[in-house]
Formats: sequence, structure tokens, C-alpha cells
Amino acid sequence: MPRKPRPPCPVPGCPELTTGGRCAAHAREAARDRVSRGGVVYTTRWQRIRKAYLYANPWCVLCGRLANVADHFPLSRRELLAQGVVNPDAPKHLRPLCVACHNRETARNQPGGFAAEARSRREAGERPPF
Repeated sequence: MPRKPRPPCPVPGCPELTTGGRCAAHAREAARDRVSRGGVVYTTRWQRIRKAYLYANPWCVLCGRLANVADHFPLSRRELLAQGVVNPDAPKHLRPLCVACHNRETARNQPGGFAAEARSRREAGERPPF
């Protein structure tokens, strides 16, 4: 039986064929990039902090449902690191949210994406295209 053809690396201009995802060279480059931006966020240390925080604060602060996300608030983790905060994962920088509230708040407040485009159109007074 014939095998499925290997897909190319998703990085534009790269001719390498892969088993899925980026080629080895671009995967190393992406990992190096991630480390230079502040490292991997979801480490074992973060998982312990998150679990302990949600154990102590089990309810979503916005809707009252069971919380399963420890959200950095009012500043994101990236902004806290940029300000030079020593421990951006301290409980004073977190709030418990359910997945639905976290997704809604992230879409509304994080730069980029569909929500930011809609907000910029609203602020400019443009009408939606439909």
C-alpha cells in the first residue's frame, strides 16, 4: 500500500519535507526564539503554582463557576517580565477564571486577533462589512 506523502515545512520558502510540523532546523530556531522571549511558560513549576492557586481559589471571579485557569491580571505575564517583576507568578498577579471567561477576556483584551480588529473598527466609527 502506498505511503502518504510527507508535507513540507510550514515555514515559507523552506523546501524540507517533514513528518509533520517544522523541519529540524526551524524547530531548533523556534525553540531558541522561545527561550530568548522569556522561556517556556508552562513548566512543571508553573503547573504546581497553578494547581495550588486554583485549589485555594476554586471559583471563577467573573461568573462563579468552577475555575480551571489561573489568569495573570491586570497585566499579562509578558508585561510583568518586561517590567522586571521578580516573581510574575505570585498569587497577587493571578485571578481564577473558568475557561469560557478566560477565552472571552483574552479575546477582548489581548492585542491582535479578531477582537482587536473589531475594536479598532468600532473606535474608528466604521460599519461592519455585512
